[in-house]
Amino acid sequence: MVPIKGIYLALLVLVASSSFTTNQVKGDKYEDEDDYYDSRERVLETSYHGLIKENETFVEITPLIKVDETKICGFHIIKKNKEIPFQIELVNELGILKAKKSLNCEKRKNYKFDITAVFCDGSHSKSASVHISVIDINEYSPTFLQPSYVTEVDEGRLYQEIIRVEATDKDCTPLFGDVCKYEILTSDQPFTIDNEGSIRNTEPLSHKASHNHILSVVAYDCAMKQSAPVMVNIRVRRVCEAHVMGVAERIDYSANSMESVSLFPKIHLELCDMQCKGEDMVIQSSVSLKTKHISFGCDRDASQCLKKLSEEEQIESGLTDLLQKNTDWTKDLVYDEGAESIFHFDGSAGAIVPKTVVKSQDFAAHQFSIMTMFRHHSIASNDKHTKEHIICSADDHKMNRHHMALFVRNCRLILLLRKNFNDGDLNIFSPAEWRWKVPQVCDNEWHHYTINVDLPKVDLYIDGVKFESNIEDRHSNPEVIDDWPLHAAHGINTTLAIGACFQGSENRLKHGFSGDISEIKLSMRKVLTPNQIRCGTDCAEKLLPPADHFLEPEQQIQSNTQMNKIIIEGSNKSNIEQLLQQIQYINSKDNPTIGRRNIQVMTTVSCPNKKAIRLPSIDTYIMVTASNTSTPPVPSTATLYSKILVDKPLTVDQKPQIVIVGNSNHLVSYPDIKDGVKILAQINISIYTGKEIRPALQKLDSCNVNVFPSLNPDHEEITIDDKDGTDESLFKFDIKTKISKDGVEMIGYDTIENYQHILKSLVYINKKPAYYLNRVFKLTCSQVDDHFRSAEYTLTLTVLHPKQQPTSASTAPSVLLAVPSVLPTTSSDGHAAVAADSHDTNQYAHAMLHSHDIQESQSRVHNLAHEKAQLASSHSTMLIVVICASFVLLICGVGIARLRNNGGGGSGSSSHSRNSLDKHMPCPKVAPEQQLDWDDSALTITINPMQNDNLSDESSESENSDSEDEEVINGRYKNVSQLEWDNSTI
Repeated sequence: MVPIKGIYLALLVLVASSSFTTNQVKGDKYEDEDDYYDSRERVLETSYHGLIKENETFVEITPLIKVDETKICGFHIIKKNKEIPFQIELVNELGILKAKKSLNCEKRKNYKFDITAVFCDGSHSKSASVHISVIDINEYSPTFLQPSYVTEVDEGRLYQEIIRVEATDKDCTPLFGDVCKYEILTSDQPFTIDNEGSIRNTEPLSHKASHNHILSVVAYDCAMKQSAPVMVNIRVRRVCEAHVMGVAERIDYSANSMESVSLFPKIHLELCDMQCKGEDMVIQSSVSLKTKHISFGCDRDASQCLKKLSEEEQIESGLTDLLQKNTDWTKDLVYDEGAESIFHFDGSAGAIVPKTVVKSQDFAAHQFSIMTMFRHHSIASNDKHTKEHIICSADDHKMNRHHMALFVRNCRLILLLRKNFNDGDLNIFSPAEWRWKVPQVCDNEWHHYTINVDLPKVDLYIDGVKFESNIEDRHSNPEVIDDWPLHAAHGINTTLAIGACFQGSENRLKHGFSGDISEIKLSMRKVLTPNQIRCGTDCAEKLLPPADHFLEPEQQIQSNTQMNKIIIEGSNKSNIEQLLQQIQYINSKDNPTIGRRNIQVMTTVSCPNKKAIRLPSIDTYIMVTASNTSTPPVPSTATLYSKILVDKPLTVDQKPQIVIVGNSNHLVSYPDIKDGVKILAQINISIYTGKEIRPALQKLDSCNVNVFPSLNPDHEEITIDDKDGTDESLFKFDIKTKISKDGVEMIGYDTIENYQHILKSLVYINKKPAYYLNRVFKLTCSQVDDHFRSAEYTLTLTVLHPKQQPTSASTAPSVLLAVPSVLPTTSSDGHAAVAADSHDTNQYAHAMLHSHDIQESQSRVHNLAHEKAQLASSHSTMLIVVICASFVLLICGVGIARLRNNGGGGSGSSSHSRNSLDKHMPCPKVAPEQQLDWDDSALTITINPMQNDNLSDESSESENSDSEDEEVINGRYKNVSQLEWDNSTI
């Protein structure tokens, strides 16, 4: 037993000793056992974050997994119920994380797991969490939810949204996975799409234009990756729209045919099965003839109307025409050339009617009528008291009393009629003014006015219709103003004027009319009947309504008095169409105005007690064309080409060519251009048709002469000189010539000879030709209302400025210049120097050259520095001469004054006087023509020979600018700006 106990005791001692040894080693490095285990666990950070792209396996870790390979031999991923598609390796003391396969963000975006470091002894460190995010790449493009889209819309509408398309993207992030834009790839389509995929139309669609619209639409994600296109088919449904059909765009009417033409033979109403529940539908159609653009508003022909009057009315309708063409009292008025008489008044024009036409009348004592047609130019003005007279009877001298007048003031038509002193008691008021407030006076349109005066009754007719005031203003329209009768004025008669009123005290016309007047007629001692008035107002062109037998029950036809509007109303659609087809147009004037007349058809459909539906209006026109007569007209440019211009283009042989030939340059001198030169005296104008000159076509409509640059009115002008012919010949031409600073404008249909006569008579005058080197005149002419125009003919007028060359050099090295008259030069022999011949004197603009022998030493050298010194000394010499002359004059003045003071001392003072005279000798008198005599035998005036060329150039330049302002004194020039004085020997 003893040995066994001894063995156990020995083992216990051995274990205790080893345990003590181990604890002693630990105690050397760590204070206790807890610190030892903490150091093993602090190998890793608390957490790590990683990023990995979908198409990669390497994970970017932040922060890096750093360990000591002497202690750490690997890593371990702790799995928690799910497979972790990552692995970690130890490479160069770093933990490298990798994916075992390509990841997909669309399936899983984030991963989270724990890792531990494995010590080389097999133990594990404390774990660290790892968060890994999968980065998305734009691998998918947007796709539409449907393979195609189809929808239908009604034509003629604008939609807020027709259809909405939608696309999605499989990418996992908003940048790549959201759809941010849609686009229509099909161009030239009236559609637009917004970012939400909503498609709408930008203009109403038309089934007639296109039955359907096929669009190609694509979508974009936020990274602008485009999808495959999808087709969108938008079908357009035809919507029945009520409208008028079967109206021709143009209706031709031959002038002088005296026949009517049907306007709408195939008209048809498309009402789209419109119905009224239990009631009849009301259809109303109106046809209007628009002729406001024709002179007087329509073609008028009173002669046709007068033939229909009774014999008694024809006899009584004798009117005195006060406004006629080609009369002595209207020759100065401006009027249109044509069949219609249209006179233009500008507020200052007017005419006095001779007493042989209308005797002096007391208009208030008898019946009379005034018939006139005018178009008043209404101009906005603050002065509402301005009178514009159409006709006026006033005192012929001394006074300005108006006896009878018809005038416009403040948009009112006013008739003035004053009774004379013998027509009643001077102290009794009686109506003297009738003021009608009518809109026609100021609407700038043609209107016909007739005033019947049968006191106390006065009636106004406008366009053939008697004026009747409204109930509201029946007491104020017309406004009647009472006045006393005129006082007696013996020896004073009346003067009848048209377009203005005669002022007797001023002996001139005033209060002129502004506008156009076609006629002014008087009916003395008779008033016109309504039928006679209508003859002057009825239009010769009108619409003819359907005959009554086409009317069915409950249908009605209305037309206005001018017969330019017809209204048809009823409930039977077929009968309305039949009545419209019977409407006709006729023009009974002998020579109607050629041109266009617009026609408008308006139709409304309504049910009782409901709002009417207006159908689209139809616009067409009647073209009145010249009649084809068997007798050919007189050949002229208009008749030969007017039809061709309308119907078909001209061939090369038919097209006229206006050719202007003449000289392109014209050289003139100063005296000629100051007196005036004919700039176009050499031109010749011809009109070729093909290669021939046809005499019948040698006429022009206009010619224009343009000046470049524009004229300066201060010293330039263009006039017409007719010295080669008679002065009256120019006024006989049908050419109106207007001259302005920009040139000459000539208008009027006349022969080429007359145009050339005026063109060759144009004179250009320039009082200061030195201001310009040349002038350019451009001429163009035209024919047939500017359809054919000539090429531009250009003429350059060049002014010949006097050139200045130096005189022939003498043997002397320098040339003497003439000095001003106050310092006359003399030659070496004492005689005054004489100017050279006229050719030499024009060589310089500001100096006269003379040959002179220079007396100077041979050793003298004329260099440039020396010449400058001479120029400076010449100024000093002149200053000294002026001071000396002034001093001599002062001394002479003082001596004369003292001599006069001493002359009154008697004989006793004679000797004293003589002594005084000896002391104060008077200044010798100098002859006026001689003034001062200079001995210039040693005086020389030189010009640097090296400056001769410069002098010539400067003088030529100065001549161009100042040659007109030169003044010559005693045969010598006033300005001597280039003289050099050699006073070295003075």
